[in-house]
Amino acid sequence: MGTTVQKYGGSSLATEDQIAGIARRLAAEHHRGTTLLVVVSARGKTTDDLVRAAASVSSAPDPTETDKLLATGELAAAALLAIALRERGVPAVSLSGPEAGLRAIGRHGAGVVETVDTRPTRDWLDRGQLVVVAGFQARNGDGEVITLGRGGSDTSAVALAVSHGARVCEIYTDVDGVRCADPRIVPGAPLLAEVDAGVMVEMSFAGARVMHPRAVELAAAHGVDIVVRHSSGRGRGTVIQSGVIRSGAILGGKPAMPDDSTIEGRAGVVAVTHDPAIAQVVVRAAAEHTPCGIGVLDALADRQIAVDPVVWWSLPPEELRMTFCVPESTVDEVMATVGTVLEAHGGVAEIHHPVGKVSIVGVGLLSRPKISASALAVLASQGIDVRCVSCTQARTTVVVDRDRVHDAVKVLCREFGLDRTAGSEAVLSPATPAQTR
Repeated sequence: MGTTVQKYGGSSLATEDQIAGIARRLAAEHHRGTTLLVVVSARGKTTDDLVRAAASVSSAPDPTETDKLLATGELAAAALLAIALRERGVPAVSLSGPEAGLRAIGRHGAGVVETVDTRPTRDWLDRGQLVVVAGFQARNGDGEVITLGRGGSDTSAVALAVSHGARVCEIYTDVDGVRCADPRIVPGAPLLAEVDAGVMVEMSFAGARVMHPRAVELAAAHGVDIVVRHSSGRGRGTVIQSGVIRSGAILGGKPAMPDDSTIEGRAGVVAVTHDPAIAQVVVRAAAEHTPCGIGVLDALADRQIAVDPVVWWSLPPEELRMTFCVPESTVDEVMATVGTVLEAHGGVAEIHHPVGKVSIVGVGLLSRPKISASALAVLASQGIDVRCVSCTQARTTVVVDRDRVHDAVKVLCREFGLDRTAGSEAVLSPATPAQTR
């Protein structure tokens, strides 16, 4: 029998009652003969508390020691779950990420999984043990603990699923799956029963918090599907498909396109996502605009700081204008990094915030220019000023004032028919404006 890989998020383990409930479910699966490899995140707000603790004793905490500190959150969660499982008669063992064979490269706080040695976990599984692995952590080439950055536990779980030959990685969290928009803003946002991995990567990168894009990319590259469902086990959840785009099915709503049996009938808007915690950087350089722009992006890449969206243009005589958005938490680091590059090119940078980005995500958006045009028109009709627009086949992103982000999400969901009240299961092909009014 193959290995079943499950991952439980920190909010699902926040209380002792929650841990007991998960332990009961895992015990039942184990007694049915399922070979289980479970990955856990730190409980509740543990990681945030540890970050604050480090900041309280140092203005610039050492990255190596900080990673050691942060790794303790997942270690504690894994040990507690193993203890709860043993209480229920399940032979269980907890392992750290390094003990489970995860090796990573990169800088502390942003490690990238390089290899997974399956022998340690395989040995325990072959002895009938249920293995609980602390996510978010690995060992680097120097033998030190290194954490994997935001979404690291998801990445740990997918990496273990890939290395153990699992076809599915199950992600259990405090939501019932992936919805077309944040249900806290759009209560009627339908639940996606299936979503292509490429679309999910765009959704995650554009602000959807259910899955981290790195984990989805890893699963897609190795043919592993991801199932996201509520930690209680209820409901079917969402399947993130590693293969080609299939039906675009959702739970709830009605078919938005009259001919959803055709390949082109499945193109259009799948979701509206948002990220309110960003800052917009504007770079200006009077000369040598190409080396300057490349230098800025290279320097940020070296720091592993993601920029999105990026808009770059030049004006005579050889004048560079470039704008990009970064997580607000990285502003100080970004400005210091960019400033070093600009000093060599006579350029300047300024920061604009508070702003947020809102994206419509789907398939074939550039092939249907009416989609982006309608999005901009409906935002303008509601007095929502757009600071920047970036368009690709998979995503159209706008930067707006932060206090209008939620308004933008709501009006775009209405425009593209993604605010229907969830009900019985139905198939909803991606929507286009003309078919949702």
